[in-house]
Amino acid sequence: MVKTKVSLEGIGEWDVFSPHTVYPPREDSLLLCRVLGEFVPGLGFKAFEIGCGSGIVTMVLATLGWEVSACDLNPFAVSATRGNMEKNGIPGSQRISESGVGENLVLPTGTKLVIWNLPYLGRGDEDSEFEKIEEMAWSDIPSKGWGGELLNFLESQHNVNELLALMVVKTEPEGKSKVIDWERRGWTSRTLGSERLGEEKIEVVAFWKTGSGRTPNIIDTCSSTMEEVLKMPDGDWVRVMSRNQTNGRGRKNSEWISEQGGVFATWKIGSNLIAEFSPGLIQTSIGAVVSSVLEAEMKWPNDILSRKGEKMGGVLVESSNDQVSGIRIGIGINRFGFPVGTEILASGWEETLGDVDARQVFNKIDRGISSIFEKKDFLPLPSKRSLVVQSWVSLSRSLSRGVAVRLGNEVVRPSGLNELGELRVTGGSVGSVNIGDLDIIEWLGYR
Repeated sequence: MVKTKVSLEGIGEWDVFSPHTVYPPREDSLLLCRVLGEFVPGLGFKAFEIGCGSGIVTMVLATLGWEVSACDLNPFAVSATRGNMEKNGIPGSQRISESGVGENLVLPTGTKLVIWNLPYLGRGDEDSEFEKIEEMAWSDIPSKGWGGELLNFLESQHNVNELLALMVVKTEPEGKSKVIDWERRGWTSRTLGSERLGEEKIEVVAFWKTGSGRTPNIIDTCSSTMEEVLKMPDGDWVRVMSRNQTNGRGRKNSEWISEQGGVFATWKIGSNLIAEFSPGLIQTSIGAVVSSVLEAEMKWPNDILSRKGEKMGGVLVESSNDQVSGIRIGIGINRFGFPVGTEILASGWEETLGDVDARQVFNKIDRGISSIFEKKDFLPLPSKRSLVVQSWVSLSRSLSRGVAVRLGNEVVRPSGLNELGELRVTGGSVGSVNIGDLDIIEWLGYR
């Protein structure tokens, strides 16, 4: 029996006893616990932990106010978790059972959060003294891994659209359980924490059904999806995509030329998001998502460019104070390139992604936007700093080619973004200033 004292600042301190045959609290367990500490307190919510081991995650959840149940295939782990809860004065030990995914597991009615520190060791990686039962509990399985088994299990639940899954996943080198497998089945992912353990990297990743399972509204044609979405039912995640758009618009009501076959879509999300992020940062963050999906580049504040600097599309953010209109995120992306005027060429994703249809591109963008801005009960939104970094990384792909800015009579260098989504420029007599208005600068170096 090994005793481990676990102390998490702002949460609590526990003595955890682990028999030799039970997984003790380690770096991956503590990373998961720290992430849970960032959640909105779970008062009144039900959580379920799979593979509870010696019980530290279950005890942290209970300390944070969750009504938590748990299971493990190892009967010694069930006993250890029950005993550790009782020794630390934490109620609910009767809700710990011997079970697991694929073993007739039943989630308690009303469960909102399912947690699993996935077994990620390869067969044969364990210490030689581990027995069969420990190998089964600590090792991954072939094909889609334990993550694939959990995905199948959750999709069989009647309340799948209400569930949030939180997993510890090995991402470097990539294990059997892959994030992309969930995304292909219509789930959004958001990475909440990561840590390097020697040559391996593990991440705590949250998964949920994109839009909480609400189906996007797909229509054949409209004047503008920005206007069309206002006719849709109220809600915090309403999306409309049109196969053809006859009167799209960009900044300051400028005309957006829409060629059939592209993505013309608008997302209406809750107006309370403005209390968290500025419209400028929302716009650059969405631009970063779109440019990543299209394997393209981004020009501040809202243009999506091919690697040759040709415009592929753009992002437009509008907001209203009323709850009905909310925040509207309009995205227009070309599939094919076409001439505009006599000199400038518009580009399309056929040049970066190849032969991919508009619905597939829309779904990827939908998941990307959901991953940063969809609110899920107790799940924290990304920090402003992380969105600034994500936006700047996307902008830097084109800026690295030597693009400059003319501000007044001076040529200055883009040097960063702030939390309002404003562009910081540096050089000459201006020193370092933040630009929030595109119309006062001229880009140099783009086509």
